[in-house]
Amino acid sequence: MPAINKQSRIPYYFQLADTLRQQIKDAAARGRAMSVPSENELADKHQISRATVRHALDILEREGLIYKARGKGTFIAKARAKYELTWLVPTTEDILRRGWKPGTQTISTQRIAPVPSIATALELGNGDEVFEIHRLRTADGEPICLQWSYLPAQLCPDLLEQNLTASLTQLLEERYGLRLWTARSILRARLVQPAEAKLLQIPRNSPVIYIEQNTFTPEGHAVEFLKSVWRSDRYDFVVNLSRSLTA
Repeated sequence: MPAINKQSRIPYYFQLADTLRQQIKDAAARGRAMSVPSENELADKHQISRATVRHALDILEREGLIYKARGKGTFIAKARAKYELTWLVPTTEDILRRGWKPGTQTISTQRIAPVPSIATALELGNGDEVFEIHRLRTADGEPICLQWSYLPAQLCPDLLEQNLTASLTQLLEERYGLRLWTARSILRARLVQPAEAKLLQIPRNSPVIYIEQNTFTPEGHAVEFLKSVWRSDRYDFVVNLSRSLTA
């Protein structure tokens, strides 16, 4: 580990964070495990204060590279998967592409009258109903997200009688002829709710990524309104941007 440059104008905590960050990334690229030295060990090695070390570790924790367990120490966080928002890829297909085993637990299903915001998103009229399907999605047995799917009951009348632990997208396309072709998504950061934390197996008040997504057929008809809560310690969402030619 390079020594802290005491002559540099760069703050000591920033130098230490940068060094540890690079070590973590190098170890991950080589598939090697890495332990995080204690605050005392880092302070002694670099001849800096524990407060400075703690500041550096706080930066890495906010970035999701490490996590602290009270009374146990500091550990490297699991590598987060990158989810491309440029393409419309079903959750099951994304998990399979990564070489993981997908799993689904159905939490609840019901046929309900939609609230106005969902009725508007699905272009429904008065008296129209939707199916609400609440599911927990897993990868290699580990919870990664919670999903609430809302679908017009008139488009798939016997949906709740089908196997809902498999790919919902595949079911909609093969049984009902509904092709999910385009989507519009809104992402928000928020804290996990207590019931969500229990299902996702994460600590209370953990940050999560909340997504609302409206999905359409090739003809532009609304098919699904999806709400999902993703573990932010397991996924990064990536968007590729380009400058508009008219700008």
